Amino acid sequence: MSYLHASEDRIDAYARQAWALSELLIDHFGGQEEHNVLSDEIMSCLMENLSDHLERIREINAEQGGQS
Repeated sequence: MSYLHASEDRIDAYARQAWALSELLIDHFGGQEEHNVLSDEIMSCLMENLSDHLERIREINAEQGGQS
């Protein structure tokens, strides 16, 4: 497996996790009151986690010489 392919796999993994987190955040803050069951503290942690995933993607792109 090449380094480039491994980096793409890491980006895909972070992107899938970020997508799942964004879906959860949209459900929570999208005005669907019946889904609004998570505390603000938990949602804040999820948003931080989403930010971390996106930062990892930027770092991997930078390692490859891509744009962040």
